[in-house]
Amino acid sequence: YSDVEVTSSGKTVITTQEDSAFWIGQLGGVENGMIDPDKLKFDEDVSTIYSFPKSDECHSVYCNVEGVTFINDNMIMAVSDKMKSKGKQPFWCLEKDQSIHAFVLP
Repeated sequence: YSDVEVTSSGKTVITTQEDSAFWIGQLGGVENGMIDPDKLKFDEDVSTIYSFPKSDECHSVYCNVEGVTFINDNMIMAVSDKMKSKGKQPFWCLEKDQSIHAFVLP
């Protein structure tokens, strides 16, 4: 994973660079920003994996997502790091490098 964000109600988002995706789920044992270690676990019935949008050619262009946060319950904001140099990544990764992205959740 490249980042994780947990809200005060336990809503969680985790990003992955390798799969150009993010997971949203619910962490139990979190209420009003307080954590109860004895109840801390993810709700297996409340989770979804989303892929970041792809190019028209179906290439992953969100290659270097390094950070994520919730804007509200229906939107996330992600940030991308600089593209890896010296041919370590395909040229289409340049399109979204060093950028801020906002996404409305379905």
